[in-house]
Amino acid sequence: MAAKSPKELRYRPPHLDNVEDVEKYRKGVFHPIHLGDALKGGRYCVLHKLGYGGFSTVWLARDKLQDRLISLKVLTAEASRQHKELRLLRRLDERVRADPLRGSIIASFDDFTIDGPNGTHLCYVSQPGGPSLSAVSDSPGEIAGTRRLRAPVARKLARQLAKAVSFIHDVGIVHG
Repeated sequence: MAAKSPKELRYRPPHLDNVEDVEKYRKGVFHPIHLGDALKGGRYCVLHKLGYGGFSTVWLARDKLQDRLISLKVLTAEASRQHKELRLLRRLDERVRADPLRGSIIASFDDFTIDGPNGTHLCYVSQPGGPSLSAVSDSPGEIAGTRRLRAPVARKLARQLAKAVSFIHDVGIVHG
């Protein structure tokens, strides 16, 4: 029997919700975080994984100094080297703190770096966000996507979203 190539031996994750590809825990990509990890000199204690994307993992943590729950976004080492998001967040934070729309835009409280086995990773600390619109629309016992928001709630959410998008465009940030 012929030996398998490294590509053939690659782990293929099952299609599970909220489970990232373990092959991305390597140099330049994800930093390994564990529940109970204490970051930034013990100030932030990791409690729960909130999610992940192509450029980061996001965790619920407790800020021991302020005694509050926070969201902790840990960028990949590659994304951390580019510093694009940090510059945008700092510019947005300056405007958010001085503007009454602050309740619609989540500002970051803190940022720091972690040096780990896969590189140096930027971390952003902010207030945890609420559920996604998809999660709000789905109802236990209902077929996914069949429940609609009540009209007054949908209008209020649409108005808040339009104001928030207008605000970030005024700051000079466009997502796309």
